Amino acid sequence: MSRSKRDRGTGPHDGTQIVTVRGELDLATADSLYRRGRAAISRHARLLLLDLAGVSFCDSCGLSAFVKIANEADAAGCQYGLVAPQPLVIKVLRITGLDQRLPVFRTIEEARLRLLALAGSAPSC
Repeated sequence: MSRSKRDRGTGPHDGTQIVTVRGELDLATADSLYRRGRAAISRHARLLLLDLAGVSFCDSCGLSAFVKIANEADAAGCQYGLVAPQPLVIKVLRITGLDQRLPVFRTIEEARLRLLALAGSAPSC
């Protein structure tokens, strides 16, 4: 998983954290993603987005990282979503049923609009 882009927020006051993921998401890289997601949640994000546009492969370790991040976000009252997964990742999410557990969005803007509306009445995490 490349770290060419740093994790970032999209606005100074909206509480959005975006974790960008590139390359293969597998045994060698999934733990790093989990740590990055957990760190974003600990920065009191209202919304955590995993930008998956650059992910070329995802195995069960990657799926596990998604679920662990979602569980931590839920516990903290933080909204979350997966953004722009490639067709292979979408297929794996559907086969495993995780597309029912993890919100998936085409774009960051779509995710922010829908999830920040849900988070509007929820406390920050």
